[in-house]
Amino acid sequence: MKARVVRTDLGDSLRSSVRVIRAADPRLRPLLFRPLYGFEQREAGFTSWLEPPRPAVTLIVDLEGAISVDGKPLPDAWLGGLGDRYAVVGFGGGPYASLDIELTPLGAHRILGMPLSELQGRCVALEDLFGDEGRRLTERLRETACWDARFDVLERFLLARAAIGPAPTPAVQWVMRRLRETGGQARIQTLAAEVGCSRRYLTARFTAEVGLAPKTIARQIRFASVCACVRERPAAWAQLAVEAGYYDQAHLNRDFRELAGTTPTDFLARLLPGGGVVGDGLPFVQDAACAAV
Repeated sequence: MKARVVRTDLGDSLRSSVRVIRAADPRLRPLLFRPLYGFEQREAGFTSWLEPPRPAVTLIVDLEGAISVDGKPLPDAWLGGLGDRYAVVGFGGGPYASLDIELTPLGAHRILGMPLSELQGRCVALEDLFGDEGRRLTERLRETACWDARFDVLERFLLARAAIGPAPTPAVQWVMRRLRETGGQARIQTLAAEVGCSRRYLTARFTAEVGLAPKTIARQIRFASVCACVRERPAAWAQLAVEAGYYDQAHLNRDFRELAGTTPTDFLARLLPGGGVVGDGLPFVQDAACAAV
């Protein structure tokens, strides 16, 4: 399948932006949070944006330019573990291009072959994770000019790693699936009873493989579901809060402050066409279609 190119023109805020999207190899799809994704920006636009925490492990290879997270420069190719707070991502404002892959936590656990708890809140160079294999992957991707060829190179790497990686613990896999199916509303105590273990044991095993506790993952899934729905129902905050499993709108407001650095009203007022929210001098880039869990 060929990559699909989506061009976005948002005037003075974000110009000449190109997103390149391709469905992954069917063998990889269960391990991915979204399709294969590339990004190009030829002109200066936003130089920083807010990224909320969500249950996806990001792998980025910068093809041109470089980005920072919370003011800290990052390697040309890196993987970001799960976190529990929003991050400020920035780049120099000139031309920028990257290949951006988002793995499910259990997909990342299989490809990395290590507990994701060791990567919590960290951004680690691919070379540090995969050694010479990671360095060669980065070089090959940066030397390849065609997006489809880049995606092919990355798919071969991920498939090879997945073939030798560990399978998830069945209980952890089942609980993660139930959290996604229920929009993060399933009670952790109930899930532990259903898999036949204590909540304490489940939390320890889940955190080791996924990177965060099940309660934290459930919170992020609930919040992502609200963000994905708000464009279609912008005036129904109270109803959205109830449907997403919040006790009341005050609890939803708290999650907006802690996970997005803003309020629901400001989030809605700053929606951009095509996806994204402008914050206080910062764009909040979140494609609703990709954010839905």
